[in-house]
Amino acid sequence: MAKQQLNERFQELAGIKPLAHLKEDNIKEQMMNRMEANPVMKESVLGALAGVAGVLGMAGATSALESMMDDPDFQAKYPKAAEILQKIFGGLTAVANDLNKGGAGPKY
Repeated sequence: MAKQQLNERFQELAGIKPLAHLKEDNIKEQMMNRMEANPVMKESVLGALAGVAGVLGMAGATSALESMMDDPDFQAKYPKAAEILQKIFGGLTAVANDLNKGGAGPKY
């Protein structure tokens, strides 16, 4: 048996096919074939993409809610909703500040 690098052996044992064996001329097609052949990989990739889309969507929604909360016309027309948004974002800010005081997470 020929000598094999340790990381290649671990990949082999784990059932992972290294990307080094892919030919550069049709790498996209080969990756798509691998995803079709391995439903777990396909599910993982699609799940990760959906998660990224969800995070970006929530960031946009959060930004829109904060803008509404600061709008005087919105506050005058919907005082209860503005009050609830103030409480929600106030609570989130308090949690972020507590985390920062404890040293967990980035400092803002």
